Amino acid sequence: MNVDNVDYKGYRIVASAEHDDTAGLWNGRYRIVDKEGIVVYESFAMPVDEESKALEAAHAEAKAWIDSDTAKLSGSPD
Repeated sequence: MNVDNVDYKGYRIVASAEHDDTAGLWNGRYRIVDKEGIVVYESFAMPVDEESKALEAAHAEAKAWIDSDTAKLSGSPD
C-alpha cells in the first residue's frame, strides 16, 4: 500500500490506495488531519482501475473537502 502525505491550506492530507481483490479495483482512501493531529474527516474516493488514479482521486477529493467544493466529492449529486 502506497501512502502519500501532503500539506494543504493548514491541513495534512494522508492518502492511500487499497486494492479490492474481489472487484479488482483500487480504492483511494484519505484522511484530513488538523494542526493538532486530529482527524477531522476521512472517506474514500470512487474505485478506479489503477493505483495511481486512486491516489490522485483521494487527493482531489480531500482538497475539495477542505475547499468546501462539495460538487467535486464523489458522493455528491450532480
